Amino acid sequence: MRHGHGSKPDETDIDEERFFRAVDRAILKLHSRPAGTPLILAALGQYHATFRKISHNPFLTLKGIEVDATFLALDQLSQRAWEVVEPEFRSRLSQLTDEFEEARSKGVGGDDLATVAQAAVEGRVGSLLVEAERQIPGQVNKETGQVTFSSLEDPQVDDLLDDLAELVLKKGGKVVVVPVGNMPTTTGLAAVFRF
Repeated sequence: MRHGHGSKPDETDIDEERFFRAVDRAILKLHSRPAGTPLILAALGQYHATFRKISHNPFLTLKGIEVDATFLALDQLSQRAWEVVEPEFRSRLSQLTDEFEEARSKGVGGDDLATVAQAAVEGRVGSLLVEAERQIPGQVNKETGQVTFSSLEDPQVDDLLDDLAELVLKKGGKVVVVPVGNMPTTTGLAAVFRF
């Protein structure tokens, strides 16, 4: 970017800011608001300050990735993105675990599959922690909340944890996938009930 003697922005500055505003609006509308997930800016370092100045996206992370992402393989970009969000994720996970333990001690949290399924159908699950890479074969009756266990070889059978997560999301709850070593229960799930 070049600035003239009178510090007026030149056409390059204006076009760049117009482009960043359009990108910011589109990402906020189409991705950030619907998903509610963090937005990590991956761009050459020279563009970070300008983009951050014009951005109205509350999901934009404080730290970004200062590199042209087109030169990174997808696994490299994923690794760098994880490095940005991991500290915040770990902190949030610790907070959610504490909330679950407190809720369970007050009788408004649980890790029993049948109880959580019933609460999910009734729209009473405010947040659900699901253990990553864990599968429990079976089905949830979306009308009654009754759980039926089965085996994954049956083509009609799905993963109960996935089904419960989808149900909780549909009813307005939040779902967090928890790494195996950080799960606060041994059942593969932990729920905080709304009431």
